[in-house]
Amino acid sequence: MFGSSGKTSNPLGVVGAVVGAIGAGFSVLLWLYHFNPDSTILGSYSAQMVHGGQLADQLGTLAIVFGGIAVVLGIIGGLGGRGASSTILSIILGIVALSYPVLNALHLIERHVPNPIGG
Repeated sequence: MFGSSGKTSNPLGVVGAVVGAIGAGFSVLLWLYHFNPDSTILGSYSAQMVHGGQLADQLGTLAIVFGGIAVVLGIIGGLGGRGASSTILSIILGIVALSYPVLNALHLIERHVPNPIGG
């Protein structure tokens, strides 16, 4: 009567999803500043995001680390045959986190540096 329902938890998938969500948040910020460099969503830190600033580089590095961890945890969590939705979510969020830094590193997207003369 008080036995298990047969469902098992997938702690690696859950941790991967949380880490992937953090990394995806960093990548979303990078995409936001890529398409709208005049954004002030980060307040006084916005100046460090534009023109390849130090904060943009740091967020890119964190997005790579968290995205990679999320993908690896999602894959490992799914190897035991307990592929739950958290495993899939972990992999998807990891890919989102890796999207901006990887495409930027491969020079498939370029940071827009406005021309001070007008353009």
